[in-house]
Amino acid sequence: MSKSLFERIFPLGIPLAWLQLTSERKRFFVAIAGITFAVTMMLFQMGLQGALFRQVVAPILLLDGDVILVSPNYEYFGIGRGFSEVRLHQAYSLADVQDVSGLKLGGMSFKNPQTGQERDIFVIAFDPSKNPFLSKDILAQQHLIKKTDTVLFDGLSRDQYGDIKGLLSEANPVVTELSGSRANIEGLIDIGATFAADGNILMSLETFRKIYGADQSEVNVGVIKLKPNSDINAAVKSLREFYPSDIIVMSKKDFIQSEKDYWAVRTPIGFVIGASMAVAIFVGAVIVYQILYTDVNDHLPEYATLKAIGFDDKFFISIILQESFILSILGFIPGVIFASILYYLTRTVAHMPTYLSISNLAIVLLLSLVMCITAGMLATRKLRYANPADIF
Repeated sequence: MSKSLFERIFPLGIPLAWLQLTSERKRFFVAIAGITFAVTMMLFQMGLQGALFRQVVAPILLLDGDVILVSPNYEYFGIGRGFSEVRLHQAYSLADVQDVSGLKLGGMSFKNPQTGQERDIFVIAFDPSKNPFLSKDILAQQHLIKKTDTVLFDGLSRDQYGDIKGLLSEANPVVTELSGSRANIEGLIDIGATFAADGNILMSLETFRKIYGADQSEVNVGVIKLKPNSDINAAVKSLREFYPSDIIVMSKKDFIQSEKDYWAVRTPIGFVIGASMAVAIFVGAVIVYQILYTDVNDHLPEYATLKAIGFDDKFFISIILQESFILSILGFIPGVIFASILYYLTRTVAHMPTYLSISNLAIVLLLSLVMCITAGMLATRKLRYANPADIF
């Protein structure tokens, strides 16, 4: 009678692998703890990476544009020399262009209106007669910043800037200082802190130039909105051919990707996250290897007996692979729980948008399986090459 697939894969059944793992309870729980640590670290690092990308592109996602203009010296949203406003007006030479807006980016010292302490804050200045943003709260309040010295404060900024929301509920405007100049906060908008900025302020270009004390005719980012049903790729190509080398033209999608690439590749953050994941995998693999190797050594006489009576290496490998699979699953579940707790703490304490995702869970589960199976295969080397006669 032919054997079933289950019988061919598990000649003595799954309980053999389970009983061997649980015969030494302390060793078994150490293995689970090692895999849990590895899974928790991998998920947490991937969550931080996802939060990083969500944070750094948050202001860009709010832009109501299809094509973005920057200078060749642009690095990321906030750093890099600007270009002349004249270049913005030249974009209207393309028939598909509906509207063009310029953004001035920079940093200013913000005085906490409650404590008087100063802290740098990120500033986005634009012409409030235009609509470069998609955000409804910005669109509803941007008319306020037409008044000189009036600004909108990001309600998702970190707490070090003071309880601006609470102060606004008591009195409007909230009076503070930006780089030593008076500023009136008359509204709250939502952007969110990033790795580059703990808080954000929106103001008019006029207010920006007044605070800096000079007529700066440059902008850092140009936002071009195309007419409905326009071909974005064709518009980008046409503008690239039109502009000289002092302007870089990108679609909004490519601009977002370049922002992610900057933080992932050109800063230590991407390397640190990748290195942390590698260390977690290595530590987990070493712990699993030590546990399985010790398990093989402890049961070497039993394995030798089975080998002497005719069981081949495939059988022993299948047993160890079953143990590896059991360990990876039992370590994965608590790892997900601990990672979820860390995600919650990171969201509430550090205000970083860390969330579990199906794709990250699938990737980490696969890495966990590969880690455990690789460690298991290495642990069986001594048994596979051993002569039963030498073991006794």
